[in-house]
Amino acid sequence: MINVYENYRNPDGESINNRTILFLKDSDIDDDGSIKTYTAGPGVVAEVSGRIFIVDDWLIEQIDKVQFIDGALSVKVGEELIPPVKSDRELQREALLKQLAELDSEVTQEEEEKIS
Repeated sequence: MINVYENYRNPDGESINNRTILFLKDSDIDDDGSIKTYTAGPGVVAEVSGRIFIVDDWLIEQIDKVQFIDGALSVKVGEELIPPVKSDRELQREALLKQLAELDSEVTQEEEEKIS
């Protein structure tokens, strides 16, 4: 499955880790949907007509397994995308960051009393 995201940056304006911008010019696509060439990276700026996608950065290494058909990215028949395996440390870090974000979003009892 190919994840295509709405945003490259979080609400604070910081780029989200492990995402990148993929730009495809119309001339970069074969009639069968194969991607001939592409531009990818955090600073991609579209200067000609084409399509911009925000995708997982590891997808770029496997772009030969991807096709563009009917305005969407999909995996070619017979191919399989292999996401990177996360270490225990990375999984723990993600869990802690998620927990921290949840804590930051909660309104404390004291803040709630000030609002009332």
